[in-house]
Amino acid sequence: MRNPAALLLLASFADPGSAQTADAFDHLRSLAGEWHADLPGFGTMTASIRAVSNGKAIEETLGTASDNEISIYTRDGGKLLVTHFCALTPGGHIARLTTGPLAGSPKQIEFTFAGASNLHRPAAPHMRQLVIEFTDAEHFTEKWTKTEAGKDTIFEMHFHR
Repeated sequence: MRNPAALLLLASFADPGSAQTADAFDHLRSLAGEWHADLPGFGTMTASIRAVSNGKAIEETLGTASDNEISIYTRDGGKLLVTHFCALTPGGHIARLTTGPLAGSPKQIEFTFAGASNLHRPAAPHMRQLVIEFTDAEHFTEKWTKTEAGKDTIFEMHFHR
C-alpha cells in the first residue's frame, strides 16, 4: 500500500525544471531516424538523428554525404544544450547554444549562442541561434542562424521522413 504523505513529501523535493526538460528532451529524442529537406543553393540535406550514451544525449549528423556537421543535444539542469561541431570555418569550431528554462513539451525549442571553442575572432562566421519546430510525427523544421561580421543568414530546412 502506498503512503500518500510520503508521496507528497517526495513530490515536494522534485525538480520541476528537470521534469520539464525531460519533456523537451524526449520530444527531440522522438525525432530519431533519417530525415530529408531541400535547402536552396545546397541541395538535399539529410539529418540522421539517434540517441547515444545510453539515451543521455542525442546525436544529429546534418548535411550531405560529402559535407556534414555533428550536433550533440544534452540536458543541462532545466535547460537543453546543443554542442555543434561546425564545418563552416576552415579550422572548424565548436559552438555551444542553450535554451532558457523550458516548460512542458514545447512545439518549438529555441537555442541561443552561449560560447565557442576554436572561433578565431568574434566576427568569424558561426551559428548564433537554432530554432527547432515540431510539426507532427513526420515533419519538423530547423532554422539555423549564421552570423558573420554582424550580418545574419538563416538556413531554414523543412524535414520529412
